[in-house]
Amino acid sequence: MPKRGKKASLAPDMGVPIPRGSSKELGVSGLRMSDGQILAEVQRVFRYPHFISVVREMRNNPTVGAAMNVWRMAMARVEWDVEAPPGASKKAQARAEAVRSMMSDMDHSWSQFIEEVIEYLEYGFKPFEIVGRRRLRRTGSKHNDGLRGIRKLAPRNPETIAAWRFDDSGSELKYIEQSLSNTEKQHLLEDRVDKTSGNIHLDVKKLLLFTASSRNGNPEGESIFKNIYLAHKQMTLLQEQELLGIAGDRGLLNIGLPPRYLAEDASDSEKAVVTYFQQYIDKFHRGELKGLVTPRFYDPESKQPIFTYELIESKGVVRYDTESVIKRLQQDILQALCVDILKQGADGGGSFSLAESKTRILTLALLHRLGEIRSVLNQQLMRWIYEQNGWEMDEMAEFVHGEVETIDLDTFSKGVQRLWSVGAIEMDREAANRVRFVLGLSKKPADEPIDTEALPANMSQQKTRAGDGMASPTGNGTSQDPFGGGDTSTSNKENT
Repeated sequence: MPKRGKKASLAPDMGVPIPRGSSKELGVSGLRMSDGQILAEVQRVFRYPHFISVVREMRNNPTVGAAMNVWRMAMARVEWDVEAPPGASKKAQARAEAVRSMMSDMDHSWSQFIEEVIEYLEYGFKPFEIVGRRRLRRTGSKHNDGLRGIRKLAPRNPETIAAWRFDDSGSELKYIEQSLSNTEKQHLLEDRVDKTSGNIHLDVKKLLLFTASSRNGNPEGESIFKNIYLAHKQMTLLQEQELLGIAGDRGLLNIGLPPRYLAEDASDSEKAVVTYFQQYIDKFHRGELKGLVTPRFYDPESKQPIFTYELIESKGVVRYDTESVIKRLQQDILQALCVDILKQGADGGGSFSLAESKTRILTLALLHRLGEIRSVLNQQLMRWIYEQNGWEMDEMAEFVHGEVETIDLDTFSKGVQRLWSVGAIEMDREAANRVRFVLGLSKKPADEPIDTEALPANMSQQKTRAGDGMASPTGNGTSQDPFGGGDTSTSNKENT
């Protein structure tokens, strides 16, 4: 009955004309493509498949690796749950509970799936194939209710994606071509391969496609490595030059030759000697040779050696401080990845307030990426579950993620105490479940009533004396001590 009333309230009013309009899409995304390859990137190094080697290289960078480890640990520790919409019916709540049970009824854990998803930040995208199964014990399920569940969310390596196939208008992705060129035992997969393209065709209706900061409908997204690529290359080159400088800082090898050996009319044998020593000097400074063994030749008239050898010590000062430049580039990389908190205090600077600000920036970045993941789970995975089980979507449940930061129990409890003491918020099941969540307790059903008799007076909406502190200008609160003036010292944390 309520649903009918809601539909009636949304019906058009009498006498109000409804304009005719076409639901056909007219414009295009403008995404540059050629034969399944996306050409949106101007720089060739950022285009696939060239970008694959860039990702592999940058993963081996210690600074980038440390930053990505922070992202993995922070995102992997976030808990996920399934919630029915507010005011959902008993049936909708039961379906939400069934979906929640599917999260722990796969061949792999949900946390393993999330750790695989995080890779989409590096490549810009990461597809997963939804592999379903009937929830029966004979099929390996923990349940025997016959629902259509999830056997696994199988990751598909971004490096194996060969082409993106859109519809004729270029606005809707239809399927993805996956190459088997680097796959072992290809003969066992011949029945899955399309005979025309020679690739596997993955229908997007059975895929979870996670993309990072997608623009203009680009399914490849935008890797977070693109913003740090220049700093990474510069830092790598500087580090190589620094190591070469250390290895070559062995002094200057000076080999003295008679003037006739360097004259223009020198004989072929004399020129050969000069060439030999030049090659030796090059190998010496490259570290290929450690010493030199030659016969001694003396001038018959002066009785002095014809060839002289001397190692001149290098006492020059390096003009540029490469170490400070490398540190600056490392800082640029960490800042671009929102994890410059890793360098906090490394150079002797920083403060608690600055560290707190940097942590908040990282939290905002994490929330943004978790929002991207949540959007895909709700729009693609949740819809697939409801469609496979023939459920209506008017009360479709949602995947939700937990807190990114650990809530300070002391601060939270003070806030709860102050709000409830003055009756600023009512004590309902939603508020009680929030408190239970912070305390690490399981939530109770949304329709379970609150036992108000078991609550303290200030939480059951009864009148309290919380406002009596304003009755006198001395601010003594509810104290009956006429000499009480309150604790105004700095040792009281509430005064600082």
